[in-house]
Amino acid sequence: MHMIRKAVVGGAAVACLTALFLPGTASATGDHSSDAGIPADTQILSNDEYVAQFGVQRALAEGVPLPTDAAGAPVSPPDPSIPSYRVNWSALDWDGYDIPTRQGNNDFGAHHAATKHNMRSKKAINAPYNGKADRVRGTRAEYDGVVTSGGSVKMTITSIAERGEKGPGGVTTPDGRPIGTVTGFCRGQTLWP
Repeated sequence: MHMIRKAVVGGAAVACLTALFLPGTASATGDHSSDAGIPADTQILSNDEYVAQFGVQRALAEGVPLPTDAAGAPVSPPDPSIPSYRVNWSALDWDGYDIPTRQGNNDFGAHHAATKHNMRSKKAINAPYNGKADRVRGTRAEYDGVVTSGGSVKMTITSIAERGEKGPGGVTTPDGRPIGTVTGFCRGQTLWP
């Protein structure tokens, strides 16, 4: 059983931004691209974007890691009518890597992020990709981002992408593009609010 915990940011407990998403905005088998329920003053940014917008001093004060050189709920079955390799949307990171977010299955893609971590928003999954990878291990790249309100960091998020054509469980892509998004999640919490 998954439990939603309170995140402590800047010394204050934040109740996981429960108003950020409305229950039932996306199904576990659907397109997973709903951004409904995100308040207008909420921004979801990569760490690089946060530093560019608010500056190094504020990033340090808010605990946002500074950009580095990239070189240096129960799971329901996927909808059989939607192939796991279907690309729901795509992104390019600042190094030009193609990152498709595929429908996926229990092991990767939008389906995995939605059912395992409640990360159902295209905006939340893609925002960390708008920067350079924070960690690269082989063909696996991890990208961090932040959710802010008025410039104050409310939570940190991570999206993980597979840059190769072979993904979890030996799944390969029929279109020659990378597997792309493996998962997206909120740091320090089991489920995205």
